[in-house]
Amino acid sequence: MADNYPLWEKIGRRLQKWIENYRASGCPYPISTFTLTPNHRDYIVDRTSVRLDANLLTTLNLSNGNSTYRQVSITLRDEGPPVWWIGRSGPGVIFIDDVFRSKRSDDPYISEFTKAAYKIDFPLDSLRNVFVPNVDEVNTLFAEQTWEPSSSEFNGLLGTGIGKIVTTFVLCAWGQGRKRIARIITFHIDADIHKLYMRFDLEYM
Repeated sequence: MADNYPLWEKIGRRLQKWIENYRASGCPYPISTFTLTPNHRDYIVDRTSVRLDANLLTTLNLSNGNSTYRQVSITLRDEGPPVWWIGRSGPGVIFIDDVFRSKRSDDPYISEFTKAAYKIDFPLDSLRNVFVPNVDEVNTLFAEQTWEPSSSEFNGLLGTGIGKIVTTFVLCAWGQGRKRIARIITFHIDADIHKLYMRFDLEYM
């Protein structure tokens, strides 16, 4: 068990409280008004139609295999503290593949880029699943399993860096007390045990 697990759990409990209770005070994550367009003034937004691998669709339990997905890349148009968002989006699903935001940056947060990236092509309220591939920070702590909100492990996952991105995304997208993270699933694909995936299932309350 990592030394920082108790801290992750504490952070996760606080984030879960803000998500599930619209009356919970002190939430520092308001609904974001940040949006992106293909010809944004400050960011280069590249979007390419892609097809997901059939084995990946089966493993991820995605039923919309015939749908067209988007490979989305967002980078700064001009020089500045680095920030980027790279992922894929499709009907009801978004993949957060590679993200970074410098601590010196004044740009929107990764959670806000996630919201904006999905809204370029799909209505926000249609989103049901958030996937994060190749997770390193929790790979030694969590095996393949479904984690329910009542478990301490669920809160621990919410409190990790990846978990915080997803929880703050929910808050900046819908606000408090509207949509919650119903469960978290950690799993591997095929026999590669070194690549951990996380799936966050979203539901309206």
